[in-house]
Amino acid sequence: MPLPFPRPGPLVGPRHLRKNMHVLHRVRVFVYHLNQGTPSYLLLHSAQGIEGLWRPVNGNIDYSEQFETAVRREVLEDTGLTSRSAILDLELPLRQIFGDQEVVHWNYGFRVDSIPSELHLDRRFDCHRWALYGDAFPDFGLEGDRTGVTRLHTKLGAA
Repeated sequence: MPLPFPRPGPLVGPRHLRKNMHVLHRVRVFVYHLNQGTPSYLLLHSAQGIEGLWRPVNGNIDYSEQFETAVRREVLEDTGLTSRSAILDLELPLRQIFGDQEVVHWNYGFRVDSIPSELHLDRRFDCHRWALYGDAFPDFGLEGDRTGVTRLHTKLGAA
């Protein structure tokens, strides 16, 4: 089965970029619920180092895994949530370089029909909360998370 993205190869560009750059593809998933047209967003929290921030669902895309499959798998693994709703591609790949590794975050929206009273959080997370955009935006700890939730909020027509 082919990769859903081009096979990573050496980067061509400025001299400061290493020739043998490794590329890691990850999904960043903004789980949301619409209540009379107003979205609420799920924020997950972990108390471990830099990951001790409020974040959306996120994780690696497995080799040869399709984007939609990775999105649904990560949401299920991190929260226990499932949904038959369409997944919204935010068309916002964000790239970061750490030494000899490039990380590409593929951003998606994942709609749930109702907010469950309880989530089955992955052990990496110690709590969660649902928030309206005005509260979620400043609480997302990383710039890429704030960019992604803003793109989703705009695509939903709620901005």
